[in-house]
Amino acid sequence: MAKRRILYLPTVSLSRRILSPKAKATLEGLGEVVWNESDENPTAAKLAEMVPGVEAVVTSWGSPAFTPEVLAACDRLKVVGHAAGSVKHLMPKEGYERGILVLSAAPVIADAVAEYTLWAMLSMSLDFYRYDKRMKVERGWREESDGWGHALYGKKVGVIAASMVGRRTIKLLKPFACDVMVYDPYLSEAAADELGVRKVDLHELMATSDIVTDHAPTTPETHHLLGAEQFRALKDGAIFINTARSWTVDGEALLAELRTGRIRAVLDVFDEEPLPADSPLRGLDNVFLTPHVAGGTTETYMGLVEAIADDMARIFAGEPSQLAVPWEKLSIMA
Repeated sequence: MAKRRILYLPTVSLSRRILSPKAKATLEGLGEVVWNESDENPTAAKLAEMVPGVEAVVTSWGSPAFTPEVLAACDRLKVVGHAAGSVKHLMPKEGYERGILVLSAAPVIADAVAEYTLWAMLSMSLDFYRYDKRMKVERGWREESDGWGHALYGKKVGVIAASMVGRRTIKLLKPFACDVMVYDPYLSEAAADELGVRKVDLHELMATSDIVTDHAPTTPETHHLLGAEQFRALKDGAIFINTARSWTVDGEALLAELRTGRIRAVLDVFDEEPLPADSPLRGLDNVFLTPHVAGGTTETYMGLVEAIADDMARIFAGEPSQLAVPWEKLSIMA
């Protein structure tokens, strides 16, 4: 009986960050692996030449999408595992209709983003960002006029979207006894009860939360979901955190409200990345900026192919997949 063929597309450079020895051994235990031994991503045309006879493909950042031409060449393909985040544009509907499973390692990334979100809530509430600058840049010390920061315990926290990251953030907040509110049109009351949160409309969330954290996906409905009206509704001293996409935020409206000094923010995503050196955000003391790193830890990256390889092993053993993304969910996912 011929060995199962597995095609591995991530480049050599990327694989140094995402391919652990365990993941490599798992894949090789599933069949004959055709490794990408170069630092170039194949084109769609090249992929079409490579897929005949292949049962599984591992993709990641930079891998080509499965165009109709690629699909036409897939005679044995059963599963595509994406060792990265979004799979929105990886596989057309025709692939799903053929029964090809599409896996996403997004849950691995979601764990790291939720950790970052909790850190952002704690550090901003306690004014750590201000004291870091005071001690390193200004070479100063705490002053009596500074007042004190705030505890996270018992605060009202508004979570925009009960997404993978949103749900993990809610779980991490459990020990802090926060009053957690969620705005998510797709979240049922029963699901909200199960999560232990209150489902509210967007205005109530923005107007009553001490902390607002944005985890909304990029969809036509979420474009500039948060604008001038929403940011004006925030309470004085409120904290806004964005680890989702800048797509959901009217950047000019947020900047205008931040310039008043009324609110604070932690921002990891921007309309233009890298953030321009002359961005006015860089000059605001009430904003903590990070360069799109919320999901990036050493453990996260090394866990990406591991998660995909482990799920492929389940599938080929006849067990249910834990990472498969159904076609009907793509429209409301990040």
